[in-house]
Amino acid sequence: MDNHPSQQEIDRVLRLKRKQRETKACYPCRQRKVKCDGSQPCRTCQKRNHPHICTYDLPARSGRSNATRGTNHTEPVVHPDGNWRAASVQSISSPGPQLQPQSQSESILNNPSQQPSSDGMDKEYIFAGDNSVVSILRLRTQDANGSMAHELGSVLGLQNTYNSYPFMDSRTPQERWAALLQILPQRNEVLKYFHFYRTSAYPFNPILVDIDRFESDLCGYLNALAAGELRDANCVSDRWATDKSIGHISLLLATLASGVHFSDIEHPHRSELGQEFARRSFQALRLANFLFRPSMDIIQSLLILGNTLQNNGQSDAAWALLGTTVRLAQTLGLHTEKSISHWPDCVKSKAKTLWFTIVWQDSLLCLCYDRPPVVSTKGWRPDATISSRFGLSYTDIMHYICRLGIETILSEEFESNGISRSLDALATLDSVYGRAQPHLIAQENCRTLHQNLEHLALKMHLSLAVSVLCRPAIKQSQLRDAQYDVLRTRAKGSLIDASKAFLNFQTLSIVPLRTWSMVHTVLSSTLLLCLWEETRNDPECFELQQRVIEVFSTTEVGASESNSTTPNGQWLSERHIRALVTLRNAVRSALDQQREDLTDTTQPNLEPYPMFGYEPHLSQRNDHTDSDRIPNTLMEGDPFGVSPISYLDSIMNIPMFDLSQETGFP
Repeated sequence: MDNHPSQQEIDRVLRLKRKQRETKACYPCRQRKVKCDGSQPCRTCQKRNHPHICTYDLPARSGRSNATRGTNHTEPVVHPDGNWRAASVQSISSPGPQLQPQSQSESILNNPSQQPSSDGMDKEYIFAGDNSVVSILRLRTQDANGSMAHELGSVLGLQNTYNSYPFMDSRTPQERWAALLQILPQRNEVLKYFHFYRTSAYPFNPILVDIDRFESDLCGYLNALAAGELRDANCVSDRWATDKSIGHISLLLATLASGVHFSDIEHPHRSELGQEFARRSFQALRLANFLFRPSMDIIQSLLILGNTLQNNGQSDAAWALLGTTVRLAQTLGLHTEKSISHWPDCVKSKAKTLWFTIVWQDSLLCLCYDRPPVVSTKGWRPDATISSRFGLSYTDIMHYICRLGIETILSEEFESNGISRSLDALATLDSVYGRAQPHLIAQENCRTLHQNLEHLALKMHLSLAVSVLCRPAIKQSQLRDAQYDVLRTRAKGSLIDASKAFLNFQTLSIVPLRTWSMVHTVLSSTLLLCLWEETRNDPECFELQQRVIEVFSTTEVGASESNSTTPNGQWLSERHIRALVTLRNAVRSALDQQREDLTDTTQPNLEPYPMFGYEPHLSQRNDHTDSDRIPNTLMEGDPFGVSPISYLDSIMNIPMFDLSQETGFP
């Protein structure tokens, strides 16, 4: 009897063995080459926070065979709403850059957490310079979809691997979803406070790079909220549990925190509510794993939160936060035009706008603190039309001013060639401003309230830039020279213009009183008008100082009458009263000294300078008590060796004195 199996039996056994060896892994696990337990969804997909794409129906295929066949195939893609759907994608026969339509979707499948944000950009795109090993590998191996470079990045420790924020308790998708539901903005909150952000904050610091798209997404969020998609802690929404959606929610909460600051509610409640929205926004950032998975929404959220910190007087914390924000933006490659050259044109436009919004934030902080910038504009070509185009908008000129600050005023060469560079920069700035929209140039051209506000806001920012450009002449007050005289004249005009613009602005809006950069500008201008010998004896300057002090004192009195006792409340608080009181007493002390030099000091009861309305009961006090606390730089030597903000800080940080005896301002 022949015991040898037949060929048919051998083939049957081999087929059975082959079937046993066939993988049961889902498509994402096959692509990542990781273990899959075969469940639906599998544990790996749940752990990586993308159970919604765990599918076993997609056959593994060779990219080469598809490319050579030139046929249509169906594969899942991510749509802007965050849902995965099947779409027909045309394979392209030739390799290289033409594979981009296919490689983008393949990249998403290889890294399922790479879901495009609402701006259409892959969220986990990581920038690496041309000299990095990762970039060299991508070019040498024609790694079109970046999968090999991604794996090498992980091997070299250049790629983040945490799919959830490691510094919080939420470890599973269900826990993260439950934590998200606790911080979601409710309908009444959105409808009430976003309006204040839109009308009072955004027009003067447009951090949102696509306000129309944001408002459209906002409507989608409110509809989902009304439909009950964001209600059940036991039912995770595939649409709203993604990093993209949570990043968008963080951005929405950040706008509400900013909006509350400009709202009409009473100060103590306004401060507490604004901090609550900011806390919820930071929590959403953590839930979106912002440090490990940055996106353009996340960067905008951080910028708005930093600006809110500034407006509450915490500009040093905003400075520190901006450093992290810049690094995350550089991770995406926003800092150079070349690094995003392969992005869609509409996304490149938003990326450029976002980077120069960061430049805007950094430039104002650096100019006020006289600190080195952390951003650079060298990676982007200057707008060639700025020097010839007419009808420049408020935003156009603000971007130019901030670029001028980074490239010229804050450069190392500026101090050594101060006069010549200052004159050149002033001439260029004048030329650009001369081509602005008519209402920005002259207030008589303003036809609406918004045009008036834009005119005054730009006037304040221009005055700050001019005063800093003229700082060499202010510091060299005794040097008589034609060029220095030009700068001194411009400096005096800028300080006066800043005070006038602020006074006019605050009669029309609460924006200048609650915007840190504008408060800093007017207080710095008032300080310099008080200290500089070119202006401290000028009657017009005395009057402006008096009116500015009255505005802030009236604001603070109103806050005190509303029982404002919150220690972390409105930043125009007791510390600023001390600054203003010290400023006033410094002027009085200087005036008294001048009068003693000009008159017989033995004559009793000389009336003080009437411009300050010096009250009799205050004149009987020892007015040098507070002026003795003034730093030596005011009474001796050069008071302009430090930035105005440093001098203001030195005043505000003097020991507390009895404010009960300072019952009012003159």
